[in-house]
Amino acid sequence: MPSHFSTIGIPIQSQDELLALAQRVVDNSIGHDTEHGYYLQWSSSCGAEVWLQINQNNDLIGVTPHFSGKSRVRVGLTQRVLHPDSTELDGALYGWADPASDDPASGCYPLVFDTPDFTLHQHILLPAIVTVQVAAFAHDVSVFASAKAFAASQTSEFKFASKSYIPAGTFTPDGEEVKSPEAHAMFTGHILEAEMRTNQLTGQAFYWALVETLCATYDVVIDPELLDALPHVGNVLYGSFWISGRIV
Repeated sequence: MPSHFSTIGIPIQSQDELLALAQRVVDNSIGHDTEHGYYLQWSSSCGAEVWLQINQNNDLIGVTPHFSGKSRVRVGLTQRVLHPDSTELDGALYGWADPASDDPASGCYPLVFDTPDFTLHQHILLPAIVTVQVAAFAHDVSVFASAKAFAASQTSEFKFASKSYIPAGTFTPDGEEVKSPEAHAMFTGHILEAEMRTNQLTGQAFYWALVETLCATYDVVIDPELLDALPHVGNVLYGSFWISGRIV
């Protein structure tokens, strides 16, 4: 079954394998100190990243994937989000995609993203407008040959546009706003670029696509188990995703 790690070519099935991954990347990682501990960032030429979280007692408390790509999104940040099961180095940011003015609380839609280097940005006073590299890790995904083919596939009265974004982690199935928003979304978009990439650490392949959706362009990474073939430029992609982002 695909995971956030297999989505960037690192198949992980157990806690033991996660610990083994941390041990493999630690010696080739870059350190980032914070007042709560430090991060170790492993990066590869394919874009895959692994972030180790080390607390003040020098204990490994978390391992987080990310993907570094071409996406650049103007975001109006309005709040930090902490979850009950978060470590002291975990966190998400909540804001608005593509604010229309100098008001961070305006924009196309709410955007929530987990960030692997959360505490490195504690100095930023919110609200603020920043640029974020956003990576969408596919949970499930479908690809259509064109916008016309995507439109024809929809049989219900309610239809999605070929560029749309639903911040699914900000509300319950009943439509009520949640107190602690999650970095989950559903969106459709047009593929601008697409490649099969290989993670040098494992030799495992994954798909990358640069996808233009409503008001933004996102890096999308996909475990090949989810698709029969590599998507192509001009295709329309639709799916649900975990959203990871880094302020650049």
